[in-house]
Amino acid sequence: MSGLAGSSAGGGYQGFSGVGMSTPRQGMTDRPLHAIVRHVFEEELRSYRGIYPDGQFLDGICNELPDYGSVQYLLRLCLENEVQRQSQSKVIPPWSPEGRLGPQRVQFDRKSFVGTFSFNNDRLGLNSQDNFSTIRANTCVFKGKWQYELMLGTKGVMQVGWATNSCHFSQEKGVGDTPDSYAYDGNRQRKWNVATYKYGAMWQCGDIISCTMDLDEGVVYFFRNGKPLGPAFSNIKMGFEVAYFPAVSLALGESLSINFGATPFRYPQTGFLPLEEPPSSDLVKARHCVKLLTRLVDLSSNWNKYENLVRIEEQWGNMRCKSCMLIIVQHIAAHLGPLLATPYVVEACLVPALAKLSGVKQEAEFTSGTSGTGGLNLQKAHTLFDFLMASLENHELQKCLENLIICLLTGHKQAAESIHFAGQKYNLRLLYVLLSHTRLRKFCLSNILFDKVRFPSFVNIKCIDEEGLSEVVQQVWWSSKDGTITEGNKQAYDAACSKIRKAIEEVEEIQVSILRLLLMATDYPTYQESSRALFLSKFRTFLKEHAPGSRAPIVGYTPLPVILCLFHRLLTIFKELWTAEVQESPVVIPPRLFYDGSVKYFDTHRLGGLESHLMKTLNKEVARALHQNSSETSKVINKIDEAGASAVVDVDMCHNEPSTSGAMLGNPMMTGDSAVEGHIQHVNVTTGDIEDKPGPQGSAKMIRDSLLHLLDGIILLYHIGAHKQLGKVAAQRDSMNENVMHVLEIDKKMQYCREKGLNPSLLEELQGSRMVFITKLEEQARQQAWVLAAIHNEEKHNHLVFVMKVILSTLQESSREGELFGFVPDFYVESLTEMCTALRLYFTAPPESIPGSQALLTSVGEFLALHFCDSRIVYADSKDSLIQALAGFVCHQTTLTALEMMPLESRRQMVRNLLQPYENRAWAQNNWILVRFWKGCGFGFRYTKSPHMTNKFGPKPAHSDNPNFTQATAPCPSATFQRHIVEVLEGSLDMATPFLNSLINQLNWAFSEFIGMLQEIQNASNRPERVFIDSRQLRICATCFDLALALLRVLEMIVNISPQLFTDFSKPNAEPLLTRLLQLLCQVLNRVTGWSGCFAHVVSLEIPGLETIHHYPILTAVTGILVTLISHDLTQANPKLQVATKTLLNEPSFQLSSMYQLLGGQEAVKANMSSSCSRSTSGTLLGQTSRSAERSLEESGRDMDFIVISAAQGSGPQTSSNSNTNNKFSLRNYPDDVTNSEISQVEKVIVHLESCVENRSEPAAGDDEDSLCTICYAYAAVAVFEPCTHSSCRACVTHHLMNRTDCFFCKTTIQAVRDQSTGTVVYQAPTSEASADQKPK
Repeated sequence: MSGLAGSSAGGGYQGFSGVGMSTPRQGMTDRPLHAIVRHVFEEELRSYRGIYPDGQFLDGICNELPDYGSVQYLLRLCLENEVQRQSQSKVIPPWSPEGRLGPQRVQFDRKSFVGTFSFNNDRLGLNSQDNFSTIRANTCVFKGKWQYELMLGTKGVMQVGWATNSCHFSQEKGVGDTPDSYAYDGNRQRKWNVATYKYGAMWQCGDIISCTMDLDEGVVYFFRNGKPLGPAFSNIKMGFEVAYFPAVSLALGESLSINFGATPFRYPQTGFLPLEEPPSSDLVKARHCVKLLTRLVDLSSNWNKYENLVRIEEQWGNMRCKSCMLIIVQHIAAHLGPLLATPYVVEACLVPALAKLSGVKQEAEFTSGTSGTGGLNLQKAHTLFDFLMASLENHELQKCLENLIICLLTGHKQAAESIHFAGQKYNLRLLYVLLSHTRLRKFCLSNILFDKVRFPSFVNIKCIDEEGLSEVVQQVWWSSKDGTITEGNKQAYDAACSKIRKAIEEVEEIQVSILRLLLMATDYPTYQESSRALFLSKFRTFLKEHAPGSRAPIVGYTPLPVILCLFHRLLTIFKELWTAEVQESPVVIPPRLFYDGSVKYFDTHRLGGLESHLMKTLNKEVARALHQNSSETSKVINKIDEAGASAVVDVDMCHNEPSTSGAMLGNPMMTGDSAVEGHIQHVNVTTGDIEDKPGPQGSAKMIRDSLLHLLDGIILLYHIGAHKQLGKVAAQRDSMNENVMHVLEIDKKMQYCREKGLNPSLLEELQGSRMVFITKLEEQARQQAWVLAAIHNEEKHNHLVFVMKVILSTLQESSREGELFGFVPDFYVESLTEMCTALRLYFTAPPESIPGSQALLTSVGEFLALHFCDSRIVYADSKDSLIQALAGFVCHQTTLTALEMMPLESRRQMVRNLLQPYENRAWAQNNWILVRFWKGCGFGFRYTKSPHMTNKFGPKPAHSDNPNFTQATAPCPSATFQRHIVEVLEGSLDMATPFLNSLINQLNWAFSEFIGMLQEIQNASNRPERVFIDSRQLRICATCFDLALALLRVLEMIVNISPQLFTDFSKPNAEPLLTRLLQLLCQVLNRVTGWSGCFAHVVSLEIPGLETIHHYPILTAVTGILVTLISHDLTQANPKLQVATKTLLNEPSFQLSSMYQLLGGQEAVKANMSSSCSRSTSGTLLGQTSRSAERSLEESGRDMDFIVISAAQGSGPQTSSNSNTNNKFSLRNYPDDVTNSEISQVEKVIVHLESCVENRSEPAAGDDEDSLCTICYAYAAVAVFEPCTHSSCRACVTHHLMNRTDCFFCKTTIQAVRDQSTGTVVYQAPTSEASADQKPK
């Protein structure tokens, strides 16, 4: 130690101690402080041998006791000497500001950005809030070799690199898009400098990108995770007035954090300097101080190994020795404390020392059999923490811990390069060591975790990069969606998935161990002081900030993958704690939790409306329910004061030092009392009384309630983000399935080319396309292997089943509480329906693979069936969720079977709920459920995808990806529910009539709106100038078509399964219902079959967004209704009983030509009929033909298929007067979807109607037109209103009275209606009915 030796030689020993002394005092070596200092400074004191007798220098220090300044003086000289020695030996890398301009601390320059960013407090982490935002740093370089690093928070479009101050950026042009700017984009694997070229590797979230610039040679390099990507640019512009700033451009939603040198580089490149000067001298001092602290820790842990120390302890006592050790610790902390406020020092000095003390090693250093948190030396680490807590000031300790945890989180977020997850395990073990210290755990929970650091990121596991996946999954495998076609080595693929799963489980084990520490309920004398109470408080605040519609100001929203991982880890530890502490089964959240105030639900909606309203209207019920429970339980109410949980801090949390990690929240925290207990009050509350607090260990009920609160938060967490992430993962799998289908289609085309001997160049082109898809499939298959191992494994699958059972049991229990059911938070219903969707569509394992799945699905289906119309559910979104979930249940055979297995009364109640009138409620999903019961039985209604779209190419309809979209699902009709519909409708005409009337009303509205929009589109397309049609209008038009089509299919079902509701005129309102129905069908036929109308015109335009609109789906629905009604008439021998035929022919809008259009027009029908007659043995009407005639008709129908197709192909001159004959619609054009039997039925109906039209008598020539109804001008006005005496026809009056009871003309309330022709009263107003006018909807 040359520094100390020099000072001593100049002034002698007296110069240090101030007291002349040649020999040590008697007994000096037996004093505790003397012995401890000798042990700690032994290495330094060895340097003085040969200058002074061993120990003479130390004796001089101890002579001054109790003046402790001598120890501090020794420490100061040691540190100064160490700095001098290392600077002379050039151990510290030299750093020079030459070639650099800017402030000492490098950050992003907020004045330079274009677009919108959100920043962290240190201005080193940012998130783009605009389309393409660009920003520069506040420091530039013009000479030398420089480097900076950035960690990717996302993996999207970003251009990172260098730019001069003369670059002018915009939201279209970023770094690399202008001259004198150079950028790398790993998402697109391109480099940019005005022009763009292929460069680099694909990056992913968590990658470290090193950006370097050599201004001596004029070259720009980029590195990914330390691996060089090669020179990106050379001969860059240099010279006078040319200086380059670090600059980045980010697309919307992309994020990153940058390190200009505020912390050690993860991958420092030789010869390149950081833009920010490293704290070299502070680093030397800190390392020496930490080394001295480490020696003290070793001394404390191994005290008994030293005989002289044991003897001193026996002489002076244990407390005296500990006090002496703390004296030295205080002196060290006086130097070390301020240094630990620097992130660079913490990461470079404290983290390695902590790892060495606790035995945390990198994965490569681990021996076999060591995993999780085993083998850690927690005692030494705790001793170090005790020293720091005893010696550092409170603000120094907080800053040190904050920097330490941020450093660990930054390392954990870095992308893993191999399946061993070495960096993640290393940082997680260090976090476990830190949180295993009881007092530090509480300190971190109070001040850092959730407040300054996003703790949930610690429980995330990111997928390893593509290279790492390629090493593990060397052989890929995939199959078609139905599993009929596979390719690859499934055995090797499954083995790779198992290997990934095992590696993930090791990381998850450490994460669960950390949560086990944070959820300890017995680490303090009372539960209120425990880590669990504090964690639940912080967790509830976290949920509040992330809840839908939250107004809490947070800079960075927690990513969805992190939320999904947090959901699974919390559920794992919950099940473990519930089994160990409660041991109750099944797990049910008691309904009282929703209204006793024990859980703060902030702005969460309730099923019954606002909580304040429910409390006012149901206060007596609440009091009664709480009184019943008061003898069994006490409620723990956590009252958070106005400052909130985030105010539980004791210093200003605003940063002045950089974190470089992006892990810090951006909002500055408030100052407050450091005592957490001052802000969280725990009291036992019963109705009207306050009980004493529980005992020191807390009651078992309190422990149980705390776990229930945790479970409640887990359910909300699933609704907040976990389900969305599962949907995104499923979308990736669906994309892979589509690519598999593309490969199969290409294979078929290649086979066709080989068989036909087509041009070899075409075959080569197809082979090239196939290779593109195969390459993409291999990449997706590796990604899917990760998904199968990390997300879709059996444990995660069981997690969802477990939570779904809990939610279902909780909702069933709450429903039994009567009106108090309205207090249930809406996210319980939302989560239940979302989990049904996830298990059915997102996971690879089908629902039937779950043990006891049928009973579970039946229970869930029964709850949905009985509650989607529950009047206690007021919140609209919850009602929609229930009906959508029920619609999803009827779309798949497995879940439909579960519904059919419900108890009989539940099935009937479900049908009664479905058949409520379509007024004053959302009816679309309700109607689609009824359609699903029928799909597969209707006329030409056996398709999964409408036949007209089978061979169409282009983007899918916007709503076709909706999992509950009924038209995109395979048919699975339900005879069981069809039978129940018949029972309900025929058993209660009071229910049937309003339902059918509302059904027809909605059909009239939907089709009218649809036609109106078609006319607007037609008018716009006929304008000479270019017109853009609003996409929203197109969506509304397509939706109205879908609604009308669904309503027609429901009417078709009812007409088929219960025709007497329309044809049995002895039933009330059967005649007006039939009249209205046929009137609407005629309108639909006339509009759709008119080849010069707006429908045909818009269909011919093939407008994107209107792909679903076509003749086939709507005409087959109308045809199905007409064929069923008229076929019923054909069985009646008495023409008077053919009520449908008679009503149809009496409809003024009926046109027989519209019926011809169903089969391609009148000429096509006549041609087919001529062929039929030539083959028949008799010329009788089809309604009276024999079996041989019917068979002949079917054969002629097959011949007609050929004729129509030939005409459609246009092979020869057209004899028809209509020039569009070759484009005409015909049911015969769809032989795979419309059977010959169905074609035959249509022909029978047409022939029957032809005969009836020919035999219909003409109206008398002398009829007075003035006597016709002034509403429809079709029938005589024979119905007279009383008392106002206005008249109309019976059809219009009957239709009108089904909706309202006032007169057409004067609005007087109708008391009776009398038929003038017969004198009979056809309507009498009920006596109990109010005389006030009833307004229709």
